[in-house]
Amino acid sequence: MSLQGKNIIITGATSGLGVKIASVLSNEGASVFIGGRRADRGQKVAEETNTSFHKVDVVDQDSNKNFFAAAEKFFGGPQSVDFILLNAGVEGDSSATMIQSMDIEAYDYIYNVNVRGVMLGMQFGTPLLRKGGTFVFTSSVASVMQFSGNPVYASSKAAVDSLARSYAAQFAEAADERIKSLSVMTMNPTLFNTDLADRFTGKNKDALEGFAKMLNPCQRLGSAKELSTVIRNLVQGDLPYKSGEHFVIDGDTHFPLNEYFSRLQEATA
Repeated sequence: MSLQGKNIIITGATSGLGVKIASVLSNEGASVFIGGRRADRGQKVAEETNTSFHKVDVVDQDSNKNFFAAAEKFFGGPQSVDFILLNAGVEGDSSATMIQSMDIEAYDYIYNVNVRGVMLGMQFGTPLLRKGGTFVFTSSVASVMQFSGNPVYASSKAAVDSLARSYAAQFAEAADERIKSLSVMTMNPTLFNTDLADRFTGKNKDALEGFAKMLNPCQRLGSAKELSTVIRNLVQGDLPYKSGEHFVIDGDTHFPLNEYFSRLQEATA
């Protein structure tokens, strides 16, 4: 079934998973408005994916305001969008997050993009969502792990999960019927073949495969196409997840975040 008539906004869509998600949704008939910091790259991605681009720095309040104003104009007014995928995220310099050599600027960078960026996206994105619309935040299974390699990154994703739960509750209690109808959830990918994974392992293929067996219940590295297909099914309404929930995408499979450790234990036993 086509996604014709679905209006979607995606941040962090000039590299990595965001590009593939935008491409898949657009190819399925959705109207997709993308954002990212690099204007030259963004325009190229827009041409390649048949989407529309507007520059945004998710850390900056005015930049977010301008981005969502441009999206509102593109879609024809407020309350015209079905899904807003707040996908922009960074892992930062893991060596700068070790407590013995902590660089507080590294902390600020990670939290500003991963957490502040979500907050600002919600602030300016909420008026654009039509009744029954959905926010999806890109989180990670790192949010529930003892991730000694980069505690700041892991904790920032735990914060993203908490924001989804808390705002889902706030929306559900709203007097305004449109706000009450909105959903907020997170997707929590395992290890996928992305720029982030390359930076994490120094583009070492053997290391990537080794980490995939340690972290992924599917016991292999996921592809951007597989993750994008799951998101396509979410937009279509084929997934069972509700507001306030977190779901893992693991290769071509998906399941609630609270099943992650049991599935991983079974896979690696």
